This record gives sequence, structure tokens and C-alpha cells, in this order.
Amino acid sequence: MDPSSGQTDRLGCRQVRKVLQAFLDGEIDPRRGEIIAAHLESCSRCRVEADTLHRVIAELRQRRPDLDLDAYTRLSATIDRLISETERHEGP
Repeated sequence: MDPSSGQTDRLGCRQVRKVLQAFLDGEIDPRRGEIIAAHLESCSRCRVEADTLHRVIAELRQRRPDLDLDAYTRLSATIDRLISETERHEGP
């Protein structure tokens, strides 16, 4: 951890999922982006989620360029909710 920045050198899956869409959209600061990228390299579950979200959003943008950007945010929130529900059912 860099005490001056308040950021850790690692993020957990839940933390990554909360910012995944912003990361994919290039809206994360470079240092935090490096941390997220490192997590995605080491966590196959989050990497699959990132790849899937990226493909879905790319397909939506290609097919519906007129689609409101808020729709992407709602899509991400729905995916997060589904993942949370799955995790609760799977247990620890």
C-alpha cells in the first residue's frame, strides 16, 4: 500500500466489479487502471466477466450507436446484481 495515496496495490473481485465498466471505458486513472489490469490477469473469473462485458457493449454500440449511454450503465448494474445473487447462492 502506498500510504500517501491511500490506494492498495491490489483490489478484490468486488472492488474490481464495481469499476469494471469505467475501466473498460478508459475512465479510470492510469495507476488504478494498472492495478485493475493486474487483477484481471490473475483472476480468471473477473477476466471472463470483463471480456463478456466488453463484447456485449461493443456489440450494442455497433448495432445501436443511437443507444443512450445510460443504457450501458444500467446493463453494468444488472450484471453486477446478477453476479451478487449468484455469489449469495454459491456461498463462501
